[in-house]
Amino acid sequence: MLAAILAVQAALSLRLVWSNTAAVREATYLSAGHIEIAHWLHGTMAPEYAAFLSGAPVIYPPIGAAADGLGGLAVARVLSLIFMLGATLLLWGTASRLFGRRAAVCAAALFAVLAPTLQLGALATPDAMALLLLAASVWCVVSARDHDDSAWLLVAGTVLLVAANATLYSTVIFDPSVVALAGLAAVARRGVKPAVARAGYVAAGVLGLISALLALGGPLYLVGIVNTAVTSAPGSPVLPALAAAWGWAGLVWVIAAASVVLCARRHGDQAQVMILAVLTASGVLPALIQAGAHTALSFSGHVGFGAWFAAAAASYVVTQLPQLGRRKWLHLALAGLALVAVALPAGLLGRAQAAETFQRWPNSSRMVAELRSLTKARPGHYLAEGYNVQVYYLARTTSWQRWSGTSYFTYRRPGWERPLVGLDAYHYAIHDHYFSLIVLNSSDSSPTDDYISADINLAKGYLPIATVPYPGGHYTIWAYEPGSSRGHR
Repeated sequence: MLAAILAVQAALSLRLVWSNTAAVREATYLSAGHIEIAHWLHGTMAPEYAAFLSGAPVIYPPIGAAADGLGGLAVARVLSLIFMLGATLLLWGTASRLFGRRAAVCAAALFAVLAPTLQLGALATPDAMALLLLAASVWCVVSARDHDDSAWLLVAGTVLLVAANATLYSTVIFDPSVVALAGLAAVARRGVKPAVARAGYVAAGVLGLISALLALGGPLYLVGIVNTAVTSAPGSPVLPALAAAWGWAGLVWVIAAASVVLCARRHGDQAQVMILAVLTASGVLPALIQAGAHTALSFSGHVGFGAWFAAAAASYVVTQLPQLGRRKWLHLALAGLALVAVALPAGLLGRAQAAETFQRWPNSSRMVAELRSLTKARPGHYLAEGYNVQVYYLARTTSWQRWSGTSYFTYRRPGWERPLVGLDAYHYAIHDHYFSLIVLNSSDSSPTDDYISADINLAKGYLPIATVPYPGGHYTIWAYEPGSSRGHR
């Protein structure tokens, strides 16, 4: 049964692998990985990725770039699929130890067909690797309850949890959940005092290792954590964000909450109730935190992290199906029918939602083809929206130092001592004809884009030389033409 679940998950994610070109976030991590590898091997210059990536640049980016080097974007995405299949396997193992084999099948089946699961299994980003490490950490601390000498499993769980935090900083929100599970899982078999001690060991180990890594990494890593995991960014309002999260994982949340209620009413096992409560709360936590921060950045991916925990809790319901006398076969049939009744519609919905997600960013193939010839004919510096897509696809013909983006930019005018930052930097760079090419996306209506467009129209010499359409919008490419009288000061 587990093999069939993994096969379905793999098939549903694989159909997304070739469905679109690289998203900006994928291009950012893969290009960063290639640049980091070149920096290690040849001493070439590299940006200070630690200050703005949402995970340590020395962990996933080089791994993803190595896969990309073997077979391009598709292989890098398949690597993420392997990570997600591992996360499903570890969910099965965790639920099996907590609630039994039937519950494990239910947990794996529910999680395998959710839209965030399918999406993360086809995106070349650090999320899938971080979830695998987080899942392995939970499995270790839960498995430790079956061993008198649990030191090695607890140490492994601690190290894996910190590795997950380093791979993707936002996973730190699940650290209290893992610490709590380390203790609660051991209460029934070891007693309260040993359980508290185990949770304390994990908590102390996590804090110690994170502190050591921050000291080793230096202040840039702290800046990166603050910028990407602490500071809120403008994005979706609270209610629409919660509604989107409900659409992705609401069914699993409801079943998980029902598990908590059933356990409390039928058995009164406080430790079991607390385990289910921790798993359920962990499932909803990412949606609540991101909605409260008014940001939708990587929203569906983080909902997928929570869904891993919620699916484990939801699986408990299967163990509570009524025993119809001694007819075990009837009970198994009822459990199977219930699982199919839930997993089948969830799978159909998840398949459609994941496919829709992969169409949210424009296909950049035609734009990249256009720029490949234009950059050869027009050497210099380039400004592009989502510029890491161009950096990734044009790495063999242009260096990353030539590209700048619309989210952050610094510029030093000839003869000026201090560099300009932000809108002033764009203004003077455009009027000084610093950029040979400028690429803007019509689907982005940010104030910065409006400001840049206004400067292009005012500056002399920039002409629109290409419009590259895609479903829902178009790219406009401007080129600096010396001697052109277009525009006015």
